[in-house]
Amino acid sequence: MARVSLIQPAEAEGAAKRVMEGMQKQYGVVIDPVKALAHKPELLRSLLSLSAVADGPGEVDAGFKEVLNIRASVLNGCHFCTQMHSNMARLHKVAAAKLEGAKEGSASAAFDEKEKAALRLCEESTEGVKVSDATFEGLRAHYSEAAIVELLGVVGVINMWNRLVVALGF
Repeated sequence: MARVSLIQPAEAEGAAKRVMEGMQKQYGVVIDPVKALAHKPELLRSLLSLSAVADGPGEVDAGFKEVLNIRASVLNGCHFCTQMHSNMARLHKVAAAKLEGAKEGSASAAFDEKEKAALRLCEESTEGVKVSDATFEGLRAHYSEAAIVELLGVVGVINMWNRLVVALGF
């Protein structure tokens, strides 16, 4: 159960209303965490903007970004985000084995070495914030510096969402 009241799109004002209308138009729904975060429209708008950049076009495949979102969400105990990003991954045609493997992470045989390197980054930066030199060197074998920053952005943004969503009771 949500720990703060949910602002319904019809009741929203100003920036919150604009954000919700845009989300309704683009996705056909306004999710409950957005309705809760609408109490602070500037934060909501900034978070959605960061999400659009992190999960948007780049060197890293959009479907694999969803795998990273799932892995971090599982580690953080964010069931809402795990389910939502699993649905998003299906839309990106992520293989069922990789969807299931995201729960296990870098230990899963569903992933190749390149993907496992990114999953180790996700796991270390989610569980303990610090990323080992060995993990970083593993990334360098497969990714450009821009792609590494992109991966860190994906993981950083989903961790922020997870913390907010879990703390708000979703």
